[in-house]
Amino acid sequence: MKHITLLILSLMFTLVCTSVQAKDEGLYFGASVGSASIEQSGSDADLGDFDFNENDFAWKLFGGYQFSGLLAIEAGYVDLGSPSDSRASVDPYGLDVFAVAGIPLGPVRVFGKLGGIYWDADLEYIGKNISNDGLDLAAGIGLEFELGSIAVRGEVEYFDILDQTWMYTVGATITF
Repeated sequence: MKHITLLILSLMFTLVCTSVQAKDEGLYFGASVGSASIEQSGSDADLGDFDFNENDFAWKLFGGYQFSGLLAIEAGYVDLGSPSDSRASVDPYGLDVFAVAGIPLGPVRVFGKLGGIYWDADLEYIGKNISNDGLDLAAGIGLEFELGSIAVRGEVEYFDILDQTWMYTVGATITF
């Protein structure tokens, strides 16, 4: 009975160790499409009382380097659309950089990202045009399904742009 238990534990250990190495290492590029939700509320020196909460089509292009199945660095360009309502419109975009940590589970990998975004946003509100930019926090979580060097990913990202901006995307990557 001891030998069977040891055999089963050895097989489980081997499967876990093999799955950790499942992610292809190297340079990767990708693209994603989805939706961005932008919120701004409260009082602003230039705008007065201002409330805005709208969604629009969003997309991004990104690339990175996968050091191991567990760690990568990633950078990209994000276009957060041009959401608008009857009083205001905003046109934000940015360049982001992330440290990405993942847990490969066979062909599926769960990952989290933490980094920053340099963003620029043009805001039009009741005839006033304001341009704003900044360097702020960016974070995200996602799930990736790998098919060799190609992967399909879905993720949710938070950007500290205006009050808060959320981006929900589905995309693909290719590792070289």
